[in-house]
Amino acid sequence: MSPLRKPTRSTLVIWSLIVIMLGLIVFSIFARRKDPEVAAVSEKSYPVEILILAPETIKDEVRLPGRIEPFMRALLPTDKPGRVISIQSDRGDVVTNGQVLLTLDARLWQSMLDAADIELREAEKELVRWNDLEAAGAVSSSDMDQIRTRVDRARIQHREAATHVAQCSVISPTNGIINDRFVEVGEYATEGMAVFELIVSDPVKITLDVPERDAGPRLPHTRVEFSVGVLPGRSFTGDVTFAASASQNGNHTFRMEIVADNSDQRLKPGMIAELRYARGSLEQAIVVPLDAIIPLRGEHVVFIDQDARAVRRQVKMDRLIGSRAVISEGLSPGDRLIVRGNRGLVDGVPLHEVTASGSEATP
Repeated sequence: MSPLRKPTRSTLVIWSLIVIMLGLIVFSIFARRKDPEVAAVSEKSYPVEILILAPETIKDEVRLPGRIEPFMRALLPTDKPGRVISIQSDRGDVVTNGQVLLTLDARLWQSMLDAADIELREAEKELVRWNDLEAAGAVSSSDMDQIRTRVDRARIQHREAATHVAQCSVISPTNGIINDRFVEVGEYATEGMAVFELIVSDPVKITLDVPERDAGPRLPHTRVEFSVGVLPGRSFTGDVTFAASASQNGNHTFRMEIVADNSDQRLKPGMIAELRYARGSLEQAIVVPLDAIIPLRGEHVVFIDQDARAVRRQVKMDRLIGSRAVISEGLSPGDRLIVRGNRGLVDGVPLHEVTASGSEATP
C-alpha cells in the first residue's frame, strides 16, 4: 500500500480559486433572489369646484359698452385776423353764453367805426334840417330822398364797422367748459384759426354700437339704464335720442345715442359706460359662468366631471348676459360643469370636488 501523496502548491491554489468562485455564485444567487420593491406611483388628483347644470328662465338683458362724450364739442375760431392782445379764459374755466374769451387787436376796425359814427351823426343832423325845410315846402321830394338815402347808407356802414370790431373778440356761444386753448398773448391769429375747444358736459351723450341682433326698435325718449365702472354702486338713466336706421359699413352695427343728466359733473367724457335694456326672456336656458369657458384656437371648450375624471366638451355660446353665457350646444341639464380649477385640465385626469372655500366637498 503506497503512502498518500502530499498536495502540491498549484493544486491548493486551484482549489482555493474554485471555492472563491463558488462562494461568489452562491452570494449573487441570494442577493438577486428578491427584487427591490417598486413604489407604486399614484395619479395626481386635481381639486375642482363643480356646478350641476339645470335649465332656468332668465331675463334676456342686453349689456353693451358705450363711450361717454360731451353733449357738444366745438372749436371756437377767430372771425378776423389779428394779434392776440388779451385772453380772458383758460383751460378748465366754466364760461357762460356771450362771455368774451379772447380779444384781438381791433384798432384798425375801431377807426373805421369811429369814422362811420361821425358820418352817421352828420347825416342825421342834416336830415333834421331838411325835415324842417320840407315842412316849410322849401325842398323837393327828390332832394329829401337823397338825404334819407345818405342816412340809411351811414347807418349800414356804422353797423358793418361795429360788426368788424365785435368780431375781434371770441365769444362763447353757449354755457360750457374750456377744454383747451391753442394761442398765447402776442401771437398772430389768422382768420378762421381755432383758438379754444369748448365742451358742454351737462348733459352728456353716450354713444354705442349695437349689434344687429340687439338693434330692435329703440324709439326716441326710451329710458335706458347704465353704470360706470369707476363709479361703483351708482346707476344712471338716459333717454335714447338717436337710433340709426341703417348699419354702419363693414361691421353690421347700428349707432345709438343716449343723453343723460350730468348736473353733478360726475360723468366725465371718455369714461366707459355699460348700458342695459331688456330684450325679453329665455325659457329653459342653460346658463354658465364665463369663467368656466376656455377660448381655444377659435373654439370655446369646457370641462365636466364624469366619474371623477375630466371630460372636455366643445360648446357654442348663444349670447352673453352679464358675467354669464347662454349655451346653445354642448351641455345638457344634469352635467357636472367644472367652474373652478378648469384651467390646465386635460381629458381623463382624476378629480376631487372642493367647495368654494377650498374644503373637500361632502359626497
